[in-house]
Amino acid sequence: MQSPVDTASKQATGADPATHAPSSSNPLRKIIFMVGVAIVVFLAVTSYSVRKSVQSSDQLTAIKDLYFPVLQQIDANIVRLDKMEELFMRSVMLGEHDPLDEAQDFFQKADQSFAEMEKIYPERAKDIQALRKENKQYDDMALKTAEDFLANKVANMPEQTKRMNKTLNDLRGSIKKFRESSYNNFVKTLAQSQQTVKLNLYMGIALGIMNLIFMGVLVFFIRNNVAMMAVIAEQNASLERRVAERTSQLRQKTHDIQAMLQNMPQGVLTVLPGGVIHPEYSAYMETIFETKDIAGKNFMELVFTNTSLGSNDLSQVDAAAGSCIGEDLMNYEFNSHLLVTEFDITLPTGSVKSLELSWSPIADDNDVVEKLMLCVRDVTEFKKLASEAGAQKRELDIIGEILAVSQEKFQDFIESSYKFVAENEELIRKTPQKDLDVVGLLFRNMHTIKGNARTYGLLNMTNVVHETEQEYDELRKDEEKVWDQDSLLNQLAQVHALVDDYHRINDVKLGRKGPGRRGNVERFLMVDKDQVGRTLELIKNTGANDAEAMRAALADVERTLRLIGTEKIDSVLSGIVESMPSLAKELGKEPPKITIADNGIVVRTQAIGLLKNVFTHLFRNSMDHGLETGDVRHAAGKNPVGHIKLDVDLADGQLKLKLYDDGKGLAVGRIRQKAIDSGLIQAGDNTPPETVANLIFASGFSTADKVTEVSGRGVGMDAVRGFLRNEGGDVAIRFTDDKADSDQRSFELQITLPDKFAVKA
Repeated sequence: MQSPVDTASKQATGADPATHAPSSSNPLRKIIFMVGVAIVVFLAVTSYSVRKSVQSSDQLTAIKDLYFPVLQQIDANIVRLDKMEELFMRSVMLGEHDPLDEAQDFFQKADQSFAEMEKIYPERAKDIQALRKENKQYDDMALKTAEDFLANKVANMPEQTKRMNKTLNDLRGSIKKFRESSYNNFVKTLAQSQQTVKLNLYMGIALGIMNLIFMGVLVFFIRNNVAMMAVIAEQNASLERRVAERTSQLRQKTHDIQAMLQNMPQGVLTVLPGGVIHPEYSAYMETIFETKDIAGKNFMELVFTNTSLGSNDLSQVDAAAGSCIGEDLMNYEFNSHLLVTEFDITLPTGSVKSLELSWSPIADDNDVVEKLMLCVRDVTEFKKLASEAGAQKRELDIIGEILAVSQEKFQDFIESSYKFVAENEELIRKTPQKDLDVVGLLFRNMHTIKGNARTYGLLNMTNVVHETEQEYDELRKDEEKVWDQDSLLNQLAQVHALVDDYHRINDVKLGRKGPGRRGNVERFLMVDKDQVGRTLELIKNTGANDAEAMRAALADVERTLRLIGTEKIDSVLSGIVESMPSLAKELGKEPPKITIADNGIVVRTQAIGLLKNVFTHLFRNSMDHGLETGDVRHAAGKNPVGHIKLDVDLADGQLKLKLYDDGKGLAVGRIRQKAIDSGLIQAGDNTPPETVANLIFASGFSTADKVTEVSGRGVGMDAVRGFLRNEGGDVAIRFTDDKADSDQRSFELQITLPDKFAVKA
């Protein structure tokens, strides 16, 4: 048993185990806790770094094994599509089947390429399958169109060509959209990889600092723990290896990007603040602009020098680019429409190229635009092919128009057009100064050409003729308009060249040479041949002593001879009559009923052209001004279908033609007011209604509210009177009602010509 003194002594010396255990165990626990926390934090950071490294590696593998092959396959298919289009057009233009086989080879390669893309890029297999389907649709349509054309089975070539072009444009758009989205994924993946590299570098630095702290703690608390130091050393070595690996991967990624910029068949550069071009750009930029002086140069000087753009457009591009860089991304959205996307450029070597531009902003995490990426594409050859295709389409349109007109009618149109053009040329050359009478004749002739062209549906001709007619109209109405012989002759030459085009296509392309039915004997023998034969047989069998029979035979011969070189008027006007339904559709009216009562009178050949020119204007004028729309006629209790009637008579040494329609009649009150406004009559004059009505034949007089392709220039009735008076005839208006005080009068046109132009059958 211990004494109290012994117990006190032990407590003072600390010899009691129960008393000193806490003081010896607490520091060790703290060391173990701190080491444990450090190990946990280290392992967590290391695991995160490893995961990010694996992720970055996967991203780079995706760039190498996915995006590059996909982009290459897409670019290859764009080229194949261009070749397919070229081969299809070549087959049609040359009339050969060989280009079609070659086009199918390109199609098979393109389809195989899409199939490979599906395997490489399964995430977008559905989009790639859609591209394959569109490619197949275009190939089938283009192949069928070409084969039908070569086999002359095309029912509606313009419409079929239009559908084919739309399919091609849709396919191009789909491929372009797919490529842009794939490229955006590539850029996004690349950016993510860059962020991962940066993160790993920062984590490497953080791990190094942590290792130093950790080693200091270990050295401070357990200086003799060699095993732990070895572990730390191994971890440091592992970290260094990973940093070296990441550095090597980053170097490889940079090399791959450089290789892409050197080999991609498209110009790519970035514009820095101040409009300076970044030193890194695709090598193809040097090919496009034919210079190596690109890095550090101002983009306006490189891209927009000697272009087809005006100074205003150039200023807008420069200002828009400058206002986007360094500003919020929204500023780019507001100004991007000012950045031009296509133009022609003349390079110092003299070559002219057509370029297409694509602009993209590159923004930081705060949506501030750091620079602009500019992609440049040389589309010179593509535009050339498009222009050639347009010329081919125009020729096909003209062929379709010509084929819709009989050879005889088309030849009549060509001959009359040449005649009017020649007459206008002679008038211009003989007139050194402005003469309103001459201008009126020029206008009348050109208006007649346009009216005839529209009558026969030769619509590709009407635009050029309309421009020439407009020039004459300005000369007629604008006193200050200068008479420029050279300019007028050049403009007339364009019309002449257009008539030549139609003539050439008809003769060479279609092989329809000559005037058709009128070009052979039947042109001048417009009588029944059997009748001629019977007459000759009658003369042959008539005896010399049979005076009565001889007189009958001679009378029959005389009648036969009278009919030689004549034609029925309904045949002469058939082309104009056939064109009326299309004109009615254009005016929103019902096709009219047209009745021609010739009363056994035929017209001579020399009157055919005159009558066609006259009634081209009159029938169209009746359709436009006289007949109402179907609903208006129905509301007035009339048949919705209007009626135009022409009566022919031969009396008093004249050929008389009366034209009538059951339309709304002549607006005498409106004509009177127009005449007062034009100074033809004075306000308050008691001018008879017949005199007022006949003012519609005055030069330039029109009651139309607006100028249209059909009427409104005040030339139709003026032209009619001019044509008739040139041949000794005339035209006048006669009222057919007794409403003397009415402003709306029913009337008929009375046309007269010398009787030498007609004969009684």
